[in-house]
Amino acid sequence: MPKIIKQSRIFKSKLFTINEAQIQFEKRVVKYEIIAGTGCGAVLIIPILDDSVLFIKEYAAGVDDYMITLPKGKIDHDENIYEAANRELQEEVGYKSENIQFIQKIYLAPGYISHITHMMVADNLKQSSLAGDEPEALEVHKVQISEINSFLKDHKIIDSRVFAAINYLGLRYGKV
Repeated sequence: MPKIIKQSRIFKSKLFTINEAQIQFEKRVVKYEIIAGTGCGAVLIIPILDDSVLFIKEYAAGVDDYMITLPKGKIDHDENIYEAANRELQEEVGYKSENIQFIQKIYLAPGYISHITHMMVADNLKQSSLAGDEPEALEVHKVQISEINSFLKDHKIIDSRVFAAINYLGLRYGKV
């Protein structure tokens, strides 16, 4: 197993830290740049309402366009993953749940980004909203589980984590 022998910060912003790591492999030391978030990770929630999933269309600054995603957001320092998931549900789609289940940790690009997203599923939704931090209203789409693939084909930019969620739904419900 390779071993990190030295790590130092190259850059820090309010969202990210970039570290240089020297990693000892069997025969040589290799330098890597690793991007780390400054918080406690994030949650991504699959909100199930009836036989449908609530998706979001929101602006993505990294691609300067709108994307399709699921309710998601950072975990605040005073929250556990379930509290963060319920808060994000209320802020982004106007529902809360007393039945949120952890599915799996997912990583965006683990070769150079250490950020963790906790994928969750929530059902038994009840209307409840909180003010969020989004700069504009989010567009919520209620999509029947059997129609998800058709829905996604109509959109050009989709958060890659949505595909992990769809895989989970396929395993849980069969045909997506």
